[in-house]
Amino acid sequence: MGDEIVFSTVSKCFAPIDRDAWNALTQGVAWADFLDASRRLLQRGAKLGEDESPASRVRLSCPLQDFLSVGEVNALFAPPSWEDVRSFAALHFTGGLPASAPPIESLYRLPGDGAEPFAPHGESRLPGSYYGESARYMRDLVRRMGMSLPPAFADCPDHLSIELDLLAVLLRSGMTHQAREFLSERFAWLPAFRLRLLGLEDQAHVRFYVGLVDVLLGVWLQHAADAASKRPFNDV
Repeated sequence: MGDEIVFSTVSKCFAPIDRDAWNALTQGVAWADFLDASRRLLQRGAKLGEDESPASRVRLSCPLQDFLSVGEVNALFAPPSWEDVRSFAALHFTGGLPASAPPIESLYRLPGDGAEPFAPHGESRLPGSYYGESARYMRDLVRRMGMSLPPAFADCPDHLSIELDLLAVLLRSGMTHQAREFLSERFAWLPAFRLRLLGLEDQAHVRFYVGLVDVLLGVWLQHAADAASKRPFNDV
C-alpha cells in the first residue's frame, strides 16, 4: 500500500459510483487503509512517495484528530451510505442548481489568476466558468500521458476526481518528482471549494466531504514545499 491510496480513494468519493463499489470502498479494509495512509501523510516530516521506514512508523504516530476537527474525524470513520451519497451528489455536485458545489477546478478560478477567494456564503454564483484554463490544461496533460478521459468527465477534465486519479497514477508509476510538482501546482483551488461546501445546509454529510477535502489540503500544505520546481508541469 502506497500514498496513492489516499488520492485514489478520495477520487472515488467525488465521482459517480455504484452501490457495490461504494460498499467495497467504505465497509472493508480498504477504508481503514485509506485512513491510515492519510494519517501518515499528514505527519510533520512525511514526504510524498517515500517508503516508510520502521523508525518513521514509530515517530509518525499523531492521530487524525491532530489534523482534523472531531466532527470531521467522526464523519470519516463512519462514511455515509451509498443512498445518502447518491442523493447528496445529485443535489450538490450537479451544476446549475442553487445549492450546487461541483468539484471542478475551473469553477473556482478566474482566467489568468490563481484560486480566487470564494464569494460569501449564501451566494449561488461561482466565480469561474466551465472549461477554463485548468480544464484545457488537464485535457492536454491527460492526452500527453497517453490516457483518455472517461465519458462522464469529457466536459470537465479538471474535475477533482480526474486530478486525484492522475496524481495516483504518477505515484504508482514511480514518478515521485512529477507527482510532487503536480500536487504543488494543482490544488490551490481547494480552499475555495471547501468554503462552498461549508455553505451547504446538509451538515451531516458536509462534514464527511469537508473532512476529505481537509485531508487533501493538509497533504498539499505539508508537501507542496517539497516540489523541486515551480515551473508548469510539462515534462511528462
